[in-house]
Amino acid sequence: MLTRLPEELSNLTQLKRLDISDNAIREIPRNIGELRSLVSLNAYNNQISYLPPSFLCLNDLQQLNLSGNNLTALPIGIHNLFSLKEINFDDNPLLRPPMEICKGKQLYTIVHYLQRADQRDEKILEKILIIVANNITITNFKYLCQKLNLAISETDMSTKSPVSLSERVLQALHKWKTESINLSLTTAALRDQLTRALTMIGAYEIMDKITALKLFTCAIKF
Repeated sequence: MLTRLPEELSNLTQLKRLDISDNAIREIPRNIGELRSLVSLNAYNNQISYLPPSFLCLNDLQQLNLSGNNLTALPIGIHNLFSLKEINFDDNPLLRPPMEICKGKQLYTIVHYLQRADQRDEKILEKILIIVANNITITNFKYLCQKLNLAISETDMSTKSPVSLSERVLQALHKWKTESINLSLTTAALRDQLTRALTMIGAYEIMDKITALKLFTCAIKF
């Protein structure tokens, strides 16, 4: 029983059909996108929990079966797989989109849900950034930048800057957000990373406000 696939698999650039079902494979090789000729992929009944970014480069893929795995989320970029005709994500602990959205096996329905969810997550993240900017102290701002590995100029850290602290913080957070998105991090991952950093620096008042926002998220109409 296979537990992993070799990275050398990507050398089979003319491979059209791949069946790795009924194994104990935990992840798809990060360079699987180099299998540009792949038309059919069956990987059901494994332990796959993540689809690497290069997976979205399989433009010729027509049939995909990932049922019986550990997927909790599908990438919004799945719409790039415009050749897909047959899909199956049954028996996965999917949260994004929820399993009921995937049961119809219609790619359009899945993509539409992900796009709407991504737009909503983007607006929520922006509200969180504003909460942080309006409530953080200069000391915690310095610590937060360290936790986020964000390089900031001395002017941004200065208490004598002509620009207000909230504006400087918001600019810095937008810079962090842009850099993180360029690394293919999702909006949900950014939100989790930011809240972890705030917890680590002891910004509990800000965390209380963010928690309140999350509790009322379902009732907010954007």
